[in-house]
Amino acid sequence: MERKPLQSPDALRKLCLIDRELLEWRTRAIFDLREAGDIPGMMKYAAPDIVCFPREPWSPVAFPQPIHGFDAVYEAFRLRNAHYENLASEIHRLLVDGDQVAVHRTVTIRDRGGSDVYVYNAVDFLRFRDGLVVEFSELPDASARQVVENFPL
Repeated sequence: MERKPLQSPDALRKLCLIDRELLEWRTRAIFDLREAGDIPGMMKYAAPDIVCFPREPWSPVAFPQPIHGFDAVYEAFRLRNAHYENLASEIHRLLVDGDQVAVHRTVTIRDRGGSDVYVYNAVDFLRFRDGLVVEFSELPDASARQVVENFPL
């Protein structure tokens, strides 16, 4: 008995394009919602077992520790939003590769306590499973050192 493929190469290519478009759309939505200060909206794209900052620290600026689980990540971003107002997040490049997305962007935030404005570049890495973020890492440039050191955990 001859086995036929479940999907033709053309159908698989189209499915791949749909997945890429979905991940790109969701990634852009996450950063738009974060810029708007809508943490609940942003977190609707997070998996229950999300890990934030899962990799080894980047040498110029290091986040204190990985954050595990939906509730902990939600609280970290809520506290970050309480301390810093997101003024702008301009995406320069966005690359989708399978279930992973890399984003280069410029971030502008204001310290709500002291009114200092910080502008820095960041590279963000997101890994998706079933359309939800399971890993999120942000690697800011060295000019963001003070912002990172004051990241609320």
